[in-house]
Amino acid sequence: MKLSGLIHVRRGVMAAALLAATCLTIPGVSLAAAADDPVMIAFTPTAAAGGIFNAQAEGFFNEHGLKHTELLSQANAVGVVAAVQSGSAQIGSVAAGVFFGAIENGLDYVAVGCQSLFGPGTDVLAVIARNGVTIKTAKDFEGKRVAVPGLDGGHHIMFMEWLKANGADANKVTFLEVNHPQQADVLRGRSVDAVVTAEPNIVRITQAGLGTVVSRLNDTKRNLPDAFFIATRPWANAHPDDVIAFQQGLKDGVAYADTNPDKTDDNMAHFLKQDPAVVRQAGRQHFCDADLAKHVGELNAAMLELGLATTPIDADHVVWNRPKS
Repeated sequence: MKLSGLIHVRRGVMAAALLAATCLTIPGVSLAAAADDPVMIAFTPTAAAGGIFNAQAEGFFNEHGLKHTELLSQANAVGVVAAVQSGSAQIGSVAAGVFFGAIENGLDYVAVGCQSLFGPGTDVLAVIARNGVTIKTAKDFEGKRVAVPGLDGGHHIMFMEWLKANGADANKVTFLEVNHPQQADVLRGRSVDAVVTAEPNIVRITQAGLGTVVSRLNDTKRNLPDAFFIATRPWANAHPDDVIAFQQGLKDGVAYADTNPDKTDDNMAHFLKQDPAVVRQAGRQHFCDADLAKHVGELNAAMLELGLATTPIDADHVVWNRPKS
């Protein structure tokens, strides 16, 4: 899929979000939360969101002053962006490329956290070729149909980065958007040649005998974030204590994953509605550190090189900082 097609996809995501916001917003009614209203955190169901799963299950959000939080599962980035834009969620985990696309399309979002990383040192992402298709190298994907959970999302960008690093032309690959739960079905139905997916879906697909892992997409030069936690700038600026409590809770949730891997697996299984045994077989997440500007810069550099972005993103503008009083 060429750059023009990807820009079209970005605009479609933003249009869906804005349409939802128009439908859900009542004129004259403020979307600002009252002190006892819950802070809704929208996410897409992958193990990469383990930091917020721990923060919610182990009470870290509450400990830092975010007394009323709820996690809101969404099928894809469109649902998350729409929830945040409409005010039905205050914070959302949005695929990194979609976040950049939102900003390019004029939506005033800020990054308040980063989810997890793909690339060197990680084993939680993979491209899986279906049975009956001979794919052994990056070049073998040229001319093939590959499903990704979100066009212009973290999986898609990391796969394109891997193709480039290994001498293949991503413009010769046909990409289709297929959500994680349906990826096994499209492999079984032979409607695609491969899927790019993450844990615990890798375990489920390979154990079902539907395909073979070609690469874990970790032999690249840089790590790239899969998603950022975002909020609208007006909400974040109006609720700085809530944003900071979220950031501190997320940090504790990530630290908890390092020292309590088994309990983290249980928390992931609970929020993902997955069998704990499947989650335990999955690779360990490489969660982001708190340096959001670094992660924004790394992703922007990759997107510019891949032709997925045309202008640099100003990290100082998109990374939230508490307003000066």
